[in-house]
Amino acid sequence: MNEINEKLNRIKKSCHTGKIVSNVFFIIAIVGCVLSLIAGISIFAMGREFDDMIESGREAGIVSVGDKIGGARMIDINLDDPSSIESDIPALKEAIADHPFSILYGTYIMSVTIILAVVAVMMKLISSVFAMIEKEETPFSDKVRKRVTIVLAITSGILLLTNGAALGVLGALVTWAVYTILDYGKTLQTQSDETL
Repeated sequence: MNEINEKLNRIKKSCHTGKIVSNVFFIIAIVGCVLSLIAGISIFAMGREFDDMIESGREAGIVSVGDKIGGARMIDINLDDPSSIESDIPALKEAIADHPFSILYGTYIMSVTIILAVVAVMMKLISSVFAMIEKEETPFSDKVRKRVTIVLAITSGILLLTNGAALGVLGALVTWAVYTILDYGKTLQTQSDETL
């Protein structure tokens, strides 16, 4: 019985550590989300002024407009061709014609804001799973099994939408495997409790 309690205490300690780490990542994602939101709004608000700054920086050799930041290439986005932006909305057409770099970079930064918001939500969900496991008497309760399955299913869906079918299917298989393992653990836990 002592060995079981010792193992449960180790699980609770590792879940406590996992909760702290996921909360730290949650805070980092929230701060990044707020900063990128402010930056995106600022770039949109600058409009023509932003484009003028890009052009003067380009002429001075300070700014290189392209799809690289230093030596790292961004995700297959060619940011140096604002002429590819099209819209049927007259006001947006006018804005694109007047300050295309502002629209282009502002949109890119706002998409980063959305990605960071999704990461923050996922980190909070993961933190809640660790907190629940830490509080429960056993990691094989129905509440834990349900929450872990939901978080893994959401993660699989996000992987499917962002990284393609292969990772989405892999995530779904991992979700199913973890669900069946937790279900089996619950069955063993119930049998163990009945024999005591």
